[in-house]
Amino acid sequence: MTTQTQLRIGKIRYLNCLPFYFGLAETLKGKEWEQGVSFLETYPAAINDAMQRGEIDLAPISSMEYLQHQDDYLLLGFGIGARLFSRSVLLLSRKKLETLDGAVIALSKESLSSVTLARILLKGRYDFTNTFETVEQNPEAMLQKYPAAIVIGDQALFCQPKDMVYKYDLAELWQQWTGKPFVFALWAVRKAAAEQYPVQVAAFRDLLRENLLKNLSDPEGLLKQALEITPDDRRFCQLLGYFVNLQYELTSDMNEGVARFFELAHEQGLSPLPQPLRFLE
Repeated sequence: MTTQTQLRIGKIRYLNCLPFYFGLAETLKGKEWEQGVSFLETYPAAINDAMQRGEIDLAPISSMEYLQHQDDYLLLGFGIGARLFSRSVLLLSRKKLETLDGAVIALSKESLSSVTLARILLKGRYDFTNTFETVEQNPEAMLQKYPAAIVIGDQALFCQPKDMVYKYDLAELWQQWTGKPFVFALWAVRKAAAEQYPVQVAAFRDLLRENLLKNLSDPEGLLKQALEITPDDRRFCQLLGYFVNLQYELTSDMNEGVARFFELAHEQGLSPLPQPLRFLE
């Protein structure tokens, strides 16, 4: 490396990214470029912004961030998706979903793919006309001001509102409508970084896969070691089911889900024309 001394990696602070990052530092130990990696940890939308500005080189970016800047990125073959339901991307509503036509809906500022998915579902599946306002993510505050809100990540996963609300899983609504899994995030590298540091980027991708597969092979051990949660904790079964349901490699059906999402986003005027997915060689 010359002008830049490190690969700069984006790190999403949500639990659904734990299989990527837990033990990754240990996996890097002993490698000749171990000291050539730094991490920026924040929420998904801020990761997108950092990638756009060139402040980080590789990260799990929102699917919509990839779609909106397709010429800038190459995919690594990993993502965060759900075949049936996500449990951590929710429409919380004080009214039944069927009555939300015309409602003003709060959108989490931490998300890009999930809020786009909500727009597509409400318009495309239900033929609703809604108004949306992007706000700080705080489920209680959002529901005090708005009839419904899109909430993501750990706050959605563990959300227990004081008053009764309806919870709708956006990945489940999508799967029922399209028959496809939904992919919220895609691991990508900035094309400029891939060209400047091809050996380091390819090596990091391989180590990321090694670390991911190790963690996914023992989800119970992941919970015990990374979160210090044991089976007698009421959250153990909840989190175990959560991780087992999520999908982290871009299989053919995952790619089909991505393609369908991109088509619908373009049809609704929310994105540029999709191009074929481009992967790091």
